[in-house]
Amino acid sequence: MSSEIDEIYRRLNDDSEPTEINWTESKIPKYFAGKTLLLSGATGFMGKVFVEKILRDCPDLKRLYVLVRHKSGVTPQDKMKRYFENGIFERLRNKNPNFEEKVCTVVGDLQADRLGLSDEDRRALVESVDIIVHNGATTKFDEKVSVSLKINVLGTKHMLDLATECKRIQVFLYVSTAYSHCYRKNIEEEFYDPPGDLKMIYDMIAADESAKHGLTEDVLKMLLGEYPNVYCFSKAIAEGLVKQHGDTAGFATGVYRPTVVTAAMWEPSPGWVGNNNGPALIFLGTALGVLHTSYHFGYPIDLIPVDLSINALIGIIYDLALQWEIVKQPMMYNFGSSTVNPTSLPELFNNFSIEAPYFGSKNVVWHAFMIFCKKKWEFWFWHILVHFIPAIFADLVLLCMGKKPRALQLFYFGTKHLDKIDYFGNGNWRIHVPQTLEIYDRLSKADQTTFYFDIRKIDWADAAVNWSRGGRIHIVKEPFDNVEETKRFYQRMKKLHYATMSFIAVLITYFAIKFLLYLFSFFIEV
Repeated sequence: MSSEIDEIYRRLNDDSEPTEINWTESKIPKYFAGKTLLLSGATGFMGKVFVEKILRDCPDLKRLYVLVRHKSGVTPQDKMKRYFENGIFERLRNKNPNFEEKVCTVVGDLQADRLGLSDEDRRALVESVDIIVHNGATTKFDEKVSVSLKINVLGTKHMLDLATECKRIQVFLYVSTAYSHCYRKNIEEEFYDPPGDLKMIYDMIAADESAKHGLTEDVLKMLLGEYPNVYCFSKAIAEGLVKQHGDTAGFATGVYRPTVVTAAMWEPSPGWVGNNNGPALIFLGTALGVLHTSYHFGYPIDLIPVDLSINALIGIIYDLALQWEIVKQPMMYNFGSSTVNPTSLPELFNNFSIEAPYFGSKNVVWHAFMIFCKKKWEFWFWHILVHFIPAIFADLVLLCMGKKPRALQLFYFGTKHLDKIDYFGNGNWRIHVPQTLEIYDRLSKADQTTFYFDIRKIDWADAAVNWSRGGRIHIVKEPFDNVEETKRFYQRMKKLHYATMSFIAVLITYFAIKFLLYLFSFFIEV
C-alpha cells in the first residue's frame, strides 16, 4: 500500500509531466483552497493552534466552522470574540487582519443527540462541509463515567453521523491519543480491537447515572479490564467506531494518535503553551523549585511540541485524501518521539538546569534540583523530606502573613495523583510512526518548511530552552524586562540552597558523631 501512495506523490511531483505541479510548490494550501472545514474542540490546547495555523498558512480556506458549547449569558459571537483576543492569534492578525470573517461558530454539544445543532446550522454544515476534524474530547482521567462516555464515544458517533449526511464530505479525521490502547507496550499504526461496543457504552452510562454516586470503583475496574482509566477506554472504543464507519463510508476516514503534546517549539511563538496541565505543570513546578523528586526509571518519555503535532495533523488530512484514491479504507497515523528521537526526564531536567541561570524568575521559591528515584521507599523518603516538610513550613509562613495556607493542599493533591504520574511516566511505551514520517518525507520542500513536523531532528536541548522561556511568559506571566534582576535572584537562591544543605549536613554529622561517642562511652563503661 505504501508503494501505491508513493506513486501518487511521484506523479504529483514529477516535473517531466507538464500537467503536474513543480516539486517546490506548496501543495497543502492548494488542497485546502476553496474548502470548508468543521472543527470540534477548537477552544482546547491543540484546537487553538490548529485554528491559528490553518487560517495563517492555508489562506484560501473558504470557511472554518467551529463547534462550541452554549454558555449561559454569553452569545457565541462574544465567546469567539474573547477567543480571538488570545495572544496566540497576534501573528495571524498581523498577516491577515480580517481572518475572523472566515470563521463561523455553530452552537452544539457532543453529549447531545444530533450534536444539539439547530436545524439551520445542521443544514448549513450538510450542504457545505468538505472536511471534518473531530478534536473535541474530555481528557480528564477521573471524569464521571457517563460524562466521559457521552462526550468521547457518543460524541464521536454523532460526528460520524453528521459526516455521513454531508453532501460534499471528503475527509473525516478523528484526533485520538497514542495511549488509547496503553495495555500494549508497542503501539503500531494500526487499528486494535475495541474493548466494547455501543450497547456496552449505553449500559455503562445508564448504570452510572442510575447509581447515586455513580459506578463503584470495583465495578468500574472490572468493566475497564486492562485499561487504567475511563479516558483511554473511551478513546479506544471511539477509534473502533471510526473504523466501523470508515469500512463502508464513501469518504476518507482516519485516526490521528499523538503522544504527550507539550508547549510549542516555534509556532505561533517559541515556547507558547495554552494551559498549565500535564507536563507543562510538572516542568513549571520543577523550574520554580517546587518539585524536587520523582519516581522515575529513566525510560524514554514521549513528547511532541504542539506546533509539530498540528503540522502533522494538517499533513495527514492532505495525505488521507490521497490515500483514499487508492486504498478505500480507514487509516491510522501515530505521532511521537520514543522510537525515532527519544528523550527522558533526567535529560530534559539537565537541559532545563543549563538554561535556568540565564533568565531565572522572580517567582522561584527555591533553587531547582531534582532527585530521580528508582525505588519506591527511596522516593517516599525524599517526597516527605523535600515536599511534605517544606509544605508545613510554607503554610506556617503564609498563616503568619495573614494569607490562606495552600502548600499542604497542593502536596495532598499531587500525592493523590502519584499513581497516574507513575503509570504514564514509567510506561516505557514505543510509539511507532513510520507512516506519518513517510508523509513528511513525500511532501514538497515548500510544504516541509511551512508544515514542519520532522520529530527525528528536534534538538531537545533547544526545546528545553523554548519551553522554559515560554512557561515564564505564558504561564507565570512574567516578561523578560527583568532578566538581570532574576539572574541575580537565581544565584542568591542557589547560594541559599547550598548553604542550607551544608548546614543540614553539618548538623547530621554533629549528631551522628555525638551518637557514636555516646555508644563508644557506653561500651567502655560496660
